[in-house]
Amino acid sequence: MKRIGLLLLFVAFVFSLSPGFTQNENAIVRFGDMHGEVNVRQNSDDDDAYVFAELKTSLKHDDRIRTLPKSGAILSFSDMTTFVMKEDTVIVLDIANERESKVGLVAGNVWVNLKKMVADGSMEVEMAQAVAGIKGTNITCSSDPGSQEDRVAVMRGQANVRVKETGEEFIVEEGEEIVIKKDAKPEKIQIDIQAEQSKWEEDLSRLGESIDVNDLPEIFRNINESSAAEYSKLNETFQNLMGQEKVELADAVALRTSAERFVGVVMENLLVLNNSKRRIDAAMETEGLSNDQRAQLNSLIREMSSSIAAQTSFQAEAARMMRYQFRTSAISDEFQSELEMIRTELAQVVSDLDSIRSVLSSNSANQTQDWFKESADTCNQAQISLADLSQRVARILAENGAIPDAQALLKAIADQQTTIASMLKSLVVVEVDTSTITEMQQIEYEISESIVTLEQGIRSYNSLSAVSPVSAAISRQAIEAQEARLKASIAIMSNFANARKLYNKAQRKYDSTMRSTAGSAARTNEQEEMDALWLNISDRFQQLGVVAEELQRHIQELEDDLNHMLNR
Repeated sequence: MKRIGLLLLFVAFVFSLSPGFTQNENAIVRFGDMHGEVNVRQNSDDDDAYVFAELKTSLKHDDRIRTLPKSGAILSFSDMTTFVMKEDTVIVLDIANERESKVGLVAGNVWVNLKKMVADGSMEVEMAQAVAGIKGTNITCSSDPGSQEDRVAVMRGQANVRVKETGEEFIVEEGEEIVIKKDAKPEKIQIDIQAEQSKWEEDLSRLGESIDVNDLPEIFRNINESSAAEYSKLNETFQNLMGQEKVELADAVALRTSAERFVGVVMENLLVLNNSKRRIDAAMETEGLSNDQRAQLNSLIREMSSSIAAQTSFQAEAARMMRYQFRTSAISDEFQSELEMIRTELAQVVSDLDSIRSVLSSNSANQTQDWFKESADTCNQAQISLADLSQRVARILAENGAIPDAQALLKAIADQQTTIASMLKSLVVVEVDTSTITEMQQIEYEISESIVTLEQGIRSYNSLSAVSPVSAAISRQAIEAQEARLKASIAIMSNFANARKLYNKAQRKYDSTMRSTAGSAARTNEQEEMDALWLNISDRFQQLGVVAEELQRHIQELEDDLNHMLNR
């Protein structure tokens, strides 16, 4: 009943009106999601002015937002830009001018993904030591007041970082991080993009989870329009290059880089859409929906399915562009065919890996143990294929000197080899024995049967008339009736005792299984099924237990009454 109550509350929330971009057209930024405790106050106030923030809390210029330990927040800008705050983070909003937004990072860690701003605006993240200017970029920023150190890491695109103390400016490219310390020379270092993104997986998994249903049509429309516009520009460049007899290497590399960035944006969009889909699916399964509510949800499902299909199509088209082999002027005809063959094989490997990455970045809990095993096998085979491709490219370079296109290809292979190592860690799961699931299903069935038997026993028990032990005249029939009540109650308790044995057995199975899977990097469909089975078994046993405890209290009374009647 508790679960049903929670679902009904959820549905009530889903269909309630709350502030959003669709209701407040002047909103530049709003909370997209939050967990734990998040506070807001005006920057000019002191800390006593902090108030507890909710999803519907409106955000204004010069607001200071902080997340406490084990807390976090996602800010959604009106142009679909995403701003994620980790725990123990403090920022200040400078949004007086929507086209030139600025966020002050006082302390902590943030993840920023800018999309439409690339064309008509910009954003700055100002820290204690540096200012990061970004357009169409995915970066992370951190600021530590204690060590007086700021960091900017670029996952996609590039960032312009200005050191406040000296005025120096640095271009930070994709796969680089710049470290700025007070009274020290800024330092650029190479980073593993996949490893850096993995630090944010838990925070990013919440994307789209708390979007109000009333806002979903606008969210879907913005996702579709921004993606279609970016794809149109990308495809125009692709078609122009296809029409050329020979393509400059820099142009071919730039196209592939743009396609890779676009795929990153699409994968985030799919994460938002899939999280929204799970919320709508859960609402559809709730009892008591009105026809209007069900019609609204069905309409959203159609829009969402259309959006997911469009994003999947964009992803496939971008992957096709990345696989396309342009004849570049930097490569002689002698080695062009060999490099094109290597690119084709690399593109197939990347396509296989992208399919796995897409699932891991959305919701791997819906996947079976077999999927994890097959995906790990695919990654291991990809490592073998990449090692072979790397050797072939290295051989071409050794025989012909520094060919830029071959060098770029070698780096692309190395990047994939690096990401596979991280992916394999995410694919490590502890298997749940199928026989254990079957046994739990049998226990669930037997406890369900026990409920039916118990209900029959209770009806039988209640149909027997009670006899007062102090009645002046007690007949043999009365004594037999009291004996029947006692036997019926004992039969019920016996049934409950059998159910309790089943429950204890299920508990041992569940605890043992889940302890063994505690170290898994991801959850499988089988683990989710074990959770659901255990929850059902617990719920059913509680139903038995409430009645059994009541009868247990009366058994002694029944025995005393019967003894009193027999001894008179």
